[in-house]
Amino acid sequence: MRRLVFLMVLAFIGLSTFAQKNAYRIEVQVEGLKDTSLLLGYHFGDKKFVSDTAKVDSKGVAVFTGDSLLKGGIYLVILPGKTYFEVLISDNQHFGIKTTKDKFHENLKFINSPENDAFLEYQRFMIDMQAKNKDLSTQMKEALKDSVKSHELKAKLDNLNADVVKYWNSLIETHKGKLLASLVKAMKNVEIPEFSIPKETPKYDSLQWVHSYQFNKLHYFDNIDFADSRLLRTPILEGKINNYFDRVLIPHPDSITPQAIELVEKTKANKEVYQYVLSFLVNKFQTSERMGMDGVFVALSEKYYLTGQAWWADQKLVDKIAERVKALKPNLIGNVAPDLWLPNPYGKYYRLSEIKAKVTVVYFWDPECGHCKKVTPELKKTYDKYKSKGFEVFAVFTQGDQPKWMEYINKNDLNFLNVWDPTFSSNFRNLYDIYSTPVIFVLDQNKKIVLKRISVETLNSYLENEL
Repeated sequence: MRRLVFLMVLAFIGLSTFAQKNAYRIEVQVEGLKDTSLLLGYHFGDKKFVSDTAKVDSKGVAVFTGDSLLKGGIYLVILPGKTYFEVLISDNQHFGIKTTKDKFHENLKFINSPENDAFLEYQRFMIDMQAKNKDLSTQMKEALKDSVKSHELKAKLDNLNADVVKYWNSLIETHKGKLLASLVKAMKNVEIPEFSIPKETPKYDSLQWVHSYQFNKLHYFDNIDFADSRLLRTPILEGKINNYFDRVLIPHPDSITPQAIELVEKTKANKEVYQYVLSFLVNKFQTSERMGMDGVFVALSEKYYLTGQAWWADQKLVDKIAERVKALKPNLIGNVAPDLWLPNPYGKYYRLSEIKAKVTVVYFWDPECGHCKKVTPELKKTYDKYKSKGFEVFAVFTQGDQPKWMEYINKNDLNFLNVWDPTFSSNFRNLYDIYSTPVIFVLDQNKKIVLKRISVETLNSYLENEL
């Protein structure tokens, strides 16, 4: 009996070791392919990474195996030539795939993976629906002048969309708790409730827009399960986030900052999702070309990175972010512009805060800068046009060669307030984050920053409205 128990223990250990060595096993057979390699990759946001490689034998068979489970998500079986097809990796990581070299999408089949069977059916359904949608949309363009036909085609499009939503809802219900259901639900837009105000109400269209905007702003992410880290290894989550901040919200830091913070708070349901989303948003707004988005970067950095809530960030990164926050914070849109007290070429001092004007431009420039030579004459034209209407330019020479500066002023008749910092004691470079020239800041009559780092063309549009 003791020997039997001992053998059973050995058998159990052997099975456990085997299971550990084969935590995942995905056998891929590609007819017509041999003596090469396949790659197993995965989506991560808008990027793709490789997690495994497998040799293809003379029969076209390759086996991906590993001793630890793959993290769930949408994976890619990558063939020679970098063509690929997608598979779901979720709970069941022991399955097979069969296809052919030339028509791998059309001939794709899964063995022992019902979820991938459903995923494949979903992909084929969506390809068919997209083709029908494209055909109907083309017909609608051609029938713009035929109201009857346009109405019929629109009804068909609405029915097509209804069929898609019905199919999606069926998948979500049938595969509840599975990765496929989480993916499909995440792609669904929230349903905006009917607008109940009567159509004859004044400004009905505007009120309806506000209703839709407010609902979408608050409920846009309702269909996303932030506790499900598998969504990170898909292109869906990042795409939804980009769409929300780039297309749904009003592009102003006052609108975007609270929603960015609210989104980060939602992701605390999962540490991996939290780390990804916070890192993504901080990087997105730090590098954004949209004016004012540096304010969102500052708010997120101060709330999370500079309070120790970004545990993955080493001290070097935290110090770098802190330095960038320090450079940006004084000159964010909405702030009162940092005051400057600087002399003109003849030693007369001017204080920025004391300039009486409806609109003031603080212009940082250097007469020897190639781009400044193009911008400065354009700014002078704008100044001459609007000076009498309450417009002033506080032009700060950023270098130290006074003769060349004065020569340029006189030669080009620069009649705005020309000042400089001969002792470099005003700290203007840090206060206004000046690391290149030219740079234009626009201040209102209370010296609050309303625009920054803009072109003269944008300045002209603003002045036309304001003055």
